Amino acid sequence: MIIIGEKLNSSIPSTLQGLNEKNEDFITDLARRQGEAGARYLDLNTGMCGDEKEMLVWAAGLALKAAPGCALMADSTSPGALRYLFENVELENAAINSVTLEEDRLSGVLPLVREFKTAIVGMPIDGDGIPKTAERRVENARKLIAILRENGSADQDIYIDIVVEAAATGWDAPQKALEAAQALRGEFPDVHLLVGLSNVSFGLPRRGVINETFLACAMARGVDAAIMDITNPSMKLHLRAAEMLFGQDEYCMEYLNAYRETEQ
Repeated sequence: MIIIGEKLNSSIPSTLQGLNEKNEDFITDLARRQGEAGARYLDLNTGMCGDEKEMLVWAAGLALKAAPGCALMADSTSPGALRYLFENVELENAAINSVTLEEDRLSGVLPLVREFKTAIVGMPIDGDGIPKTAERRVENARKLIAILRENGSADQDIYIDIVVEAAATGWDAPQKALEAAQALRGEFPDVHLLVGLSNVSFGLPRRGVINETFLACAMARGVDAAIMDITNPSMKLHLRAAEMLFGQDEYCMEYLNAYRETEQ
């Protein structure tokens, strides 16, 4: 499982406060803990800050220094802010989050993907918004993958977000996302399938239980990347248990290591 740390996001009140106050210790600690817990990418979103592009540059420098084993996933809807980041911070193996089928998003983001040779998160959303059926999600994802391939992206650099919505507002929405994931995995074996895990439990009690359960369901349908809170010991343990049961953890070593961490 490719783990993308979710904590450096300005939609989280404590993170927004830390960003706005330019609290170096807070941002550094968030990045370090996610890296130490096993994140491959750090998702960084400063969209709710006063000056998004300057904050992106400031926070990216701190985060990558604190977690040198991680790459950056630049999470922004502003092509200008993304360009400013890539022109001012030296980034290796970076990703952009995200692009959709909407023309303004495509025209703004695709040149950056080409120029800076980044991985890209694609959301199968068109002008009508989030598709309401699994079939429409697959159709939109198919179109988006074709565009990204034509733009020069290799399948291994494409991350298709299955766009799971909150179960609280649509009881069958998670199942539709899972159906789409299964179909896409069969058709595109080398494209990554991504889930923003915290979305599924929004508005419900015991969110951790829902997130952990959905993660296992998604992995069973072929999802291989998740934006998640890997610093949560219970979440990490459930992830390692699922990897073990799916034959992805030789000799159960990662599960045992995660278990020992919860016992400390």
